[in-house]
Amino acid sequence: MTNLKQTIQKILHEGYDFQPFLIMREAATYYKKTILLVVVSLLLAFFVASFLGSIALTQIIDINETATPAEIQEKLIELTSKLTQPPLLYTYLLFAVLFSALSSVLIAGFYKINAEAALGQTPRFSSVFKYFFNLKGAYVFVAQGLITLFFTTFSVLLKEYQLEMVSIIINWLINILTIFATPLIIFGRMSPFAAIKTSIQVVNKQPIPIILTVVLNYFLVFSGLFFFLVGILITLPYLFSIYFTLYKQIIGYNLEEAKV
Repeated sequence: MTNLKQTIQKILHEGYDFQPFLIMREAATYYKKTILLVVVSLLLAFFVASFLGSIALTQIIDINETATPAEIQEKLIELTSKLTQPPLLYTYLLFAVLFSALSSVLIAGFYKINAEAALGQTPRFSSVFKYFFNLKGAYVFVAQGLITLFFTTFSVLLKEYQLEMVSIIINWLINILTIFATPLIIFGRMSPFAAIKTSIQVVNKQPIPIILTVVLNYFLVFSGLFFFLVGILITLPYLFSIYFTLYKQIIGYNLEEAKV
């Protein structure tokens, strides 16, 4: 932890230097070793979320078994219009926070298998879900829950004034500023608040190189949309490898952290 504090202080005073294309090349190495585990995990998470979501949806809008597709669509439109007003607004905020926080715990597992690949180990399927069962995962849940709660509340207010584009831009900036929060928790053993603060400080020191790297790889990853769901499943794991490699090259990932 002392080494990490020293590294952070050095970054905040001297900045950092990295080459986006070298980041991409290194990330591609980890991507090849982790893609299968990430895709299988994403599919499993998608089916579980869809099952639970469909149950919750039928309870909220009271869909009858005999309802036609047109009636279901009408009820969904009606529900959407009510999401910005209490009491459904509070339900929406709760589900948004829970979904985002749980997703971040899963993504923490993706960082972990990328770390195993970086250490020359064989990525393990159990590592993907390990943070659902320990304190670091709880910290990730809290950190992302706070970030999502802040943004979602702010986003609802902006939509009241028809400022959806501003909301999207702010969301993207928040995601960039907190890009290192999760790895700082699981690898650097930081608390949720310390990880969020440190991530913002590190990114804010030299935001342009990180933004350019992330934007470039967003285009590469979301090119998978041209091949529908299968395409995005194949390209999305690369983004997790990019995020891990950025952390590794800017802040650092060492063997002591790997043993914890």
